Amino acid sequence: MVNFSKEVEEMLSLYDSFPKQIEAGYKKGTSLENLDKKFKGIILSGMGGSGVTGDYIKTLGLNSKIDIPIEVVKGDSLPSWVNKDYLVIAISYSGNTHETLSCARQAYSLGAEVIAITSGGKLEELAKQKGSQIVSISKNYYPRTAIAELVSSTLGALKSQNINIINDNEINDAIETLKGTSRGEGLNIANSISDKDLYIISGCGPYELLANRWRQEFSENAKAVVKSEVYPESAHNDIVVWQVDQKYKPAFIMFEADKDNSLCSILTNLLENIYKKQGSTLIKIKPRGNNLFSKLIQGTLLAGYVSTYLAMRKGINPTDTSITGEYKKALEKENLV
Repeated sequence: MVNFSKEVEEMLSLYDSFPKQIEAGYKKGTSLENLDKKFKGIILSGMGGSGVTGDYIKTLGLNSKIDIPIEVVKGDSLPSWVNKDYLVIAISYSGNTHETLSCARQAYSLGAEVIAITSGGKLEELAKQKGSQIVSISKNYYPRTAIAELVSSTLGALKSQNINIINDNEINDAIETLKGTSRGEGLNIANSISDKDLYIISGCGPYELLANRWRQEFSENAKAVVKSEVYPESAHNDIVVWQVDQKYKPAFIMFEADKDNSLCSILTNLLENIYKKQGSTLIKIKPRGNNLFSKLIQGTLLAGYVSTYLAMRKGINPTDTSITGEYKKALEKENLV
């Protein structure tokens, strides 16, 4: 088995920076100029580790008191109903993501207001050319390890436009919650599931986001085969898989529902019994924090630690995502980059 201790430590150190990322990102975002406009809606455009930022904002927005819709676009075209009255936030860590650049150009052609969140590249050049505001993200991260700064920057940018999804106290609580999350928690979970070849991760309600984020982190860092089940939707389809005794015995990871969510509490209890009948490993995780943002970002940090240690246990390089380069080469061949 190959030893990737250097790469593992690099990834862990980047995840360790989450508290500082939250503080720095939020400060950068809130420092933007208020455009003094009432937007009809918000579009969050991005792909991969940058695009998942939109999922956090949408989830938080649905659980806030804002009165305008938020739409996440993970593709190269804006919805046909977007017009000049929309705020389009283009998020690309590298600044060279084809789909995000395409959406930004479409937004400009429509006369929509654009805010760019990036560490540089063509997106930064385009935004400067068009006179748009830019939140400059710190360099030298892998996009997935910069998620805390990307999310907090976006929340701050929205706050600068009087779109208050969360408040300063919630940001501070998230920082303190992250400081109380240790590498050791991730190592313990990774050790308990490292002998498995399949991982089923389930989340209900707002924790749907965490189920999908853990799947992505396991895929990129540990190169693991993962399936996410999101409830209550999966109670109408995916759950049927478990009514028979499967020949493989995956590790089940599930997020405990908050007590005030009665539907998710019912489903969490049901799933625990169903998964246990499969006779496999079951890990229950209760995200920590005094607000939804704290819980989501704490669960995200834990995913980084677990997936990195899982890569270590399996002898896999957690930093290597070179296969995604094949997609970029295909785009370059068609002059789309």
